Amino acid sequence: MKTLILATAALIAAPVAAQSAATPTQAPATTQADKASPRSGHMMHKKSHMKRPAPMFRGMSEAGRKELMTAMRASQDDRAAVSAARDKIAALVGADKLDSKALQTAMDEERRAVDAQHARQQQRVLAAISKLSTEDRKAFAADTQKARAKMRERMDSWR
Repeated sequence: MKTLILATAALIAAPVAAQSAATPTQAPATTQADKASPRSGHMMHKKSHMKRPAPMFRGMSEAGRKELMTAMRASQDDRAAVSAARDKIAALVGADKLDSKALQTAMDEERRAVDAQHARQQQRVLAAISKLSTEDRKAFAADTQKARAKMRERMDSWR
């Protein structure tokens, strides 16, 4: 039962981890105007002094944090099927003539893709949690509760 609760907590925290995961991006092309801008150098200078965000699950050991982050980031591989299904839904919704039957089918496909992604994520997180020390599991549970409380607070402020 405790494992199920911790796995559920991990899944709740997974979107936060996924959002904070660094993704390589291509730098935007600079124009001559950008190079000549007096502020462009200023912004570069300012960025070099910005603080890095605190590590996720700061109460855990480095090894435990790495284990969980690896499991959570692995879900990025599953996103292509979900994204394709959502693109199909958007195309059907945006069509000149609505095909409700095709839209329902696309929505059903999207739900299956999301459910499959979620199931794989749960298995990866469960496997990662089972490798953690007792101290790391307790720290993970506490950090997850803090993250959930922070998210609830933000959500309540939007309402």
